[in-house]
Amino acid sequence: MFARIFSTLVLWTITVLAIIYLKSLGWAAIICVLSAGALFETCKILDKMGASTLLKTAQFLNIGIFTAAWGLSYFGLFPFAGGAVMYALCCGFLAVSILRQPFGDYARKSVFPTILALTAISFPLQWLVILGAEMRSDISEYTGIVLAVWILAAAKFSDVGAYVIGAAFGRHKMAESISPKKTIEGAVGGLISSAAVSILFACGFAHILPEQFTPLAAAIGGAIIGAAAIFSDLLESVLKRTAKVKDSGNFIPGIGGALDLADSLLLTAPIGTLIISILV
Repeated sequence: MFARIFSTLVLWTITVLAIIYLKSLGWAAIICVLSAGALFETCKILDKMGASTLLKTAQFLNIGIFTAAWGLSYFGLFPFAGGAVMYALCCGFLAVSILRQPFGDYARKSVFPTILALTAISFPLQWLVILGAEMRSDISEYTGIVLAVWILAAAKFSDVGAYVIGAAFGRHKMAESISPKKTIEGAVGGLISSAAVSILFACGFAHILPEQFTPLAAAIGGAIIGAAAIFSDLLESVLKRTAKVKDSGNFIPGIGGALDLADSLLLTAPIGTLIISILV
């Protein structure tokens, strides 16, 4: 537990410092590094399942996706679509590469698994970067970043609430065959935690957030994000169980790998961005 708390504090400190000194560019760099780590681990898991992913190509394309997500959004080109446009181009590039070896296992074992990894990791996470770069208001340049961090916080507090309440009061298993430790009581605690931290965000940053982002709207949005985080975590559990691995990695003490850190964001990033676009 101490290792997990220490790692969490270090990661949040690095993130806050990057945001303070580099603003949306610092935020983009943090998410890009997280995506690169999660993408690496996902490719390794797929390789254990029989694939032969194009790891170096995937990392190069990941950088391209996040560069486009930040750059095109920051400078007002392709609003809310820069990363998606680059993602489509990357997938097209990989698809065309099949022509190198039109016969055999190249497409099935290399190209399609690599596209799957980019779709599962880079594409959803780039929405956090787009949000941070795109939504700069006359009041503050940090408006979009705060909203992106809200999505991250709501997702992570869903994990924290589910763990604490589940450990104390959990009795009824939620998905025992996928994740034996998850309980219905823990899930409810996670939703409440996500809603609570969302209210704190709405109140604490009211001076730089859109007026539509009321405590009530934040609580409802936070609960939705919390629910998405639970399902996103279950999807990663299915992948790891299929590949027969316990953790995606072990370089973050107490947490595991980058994919273990990013798993709850893979559904919540696009869903949270959609919620904000509806509210604002």
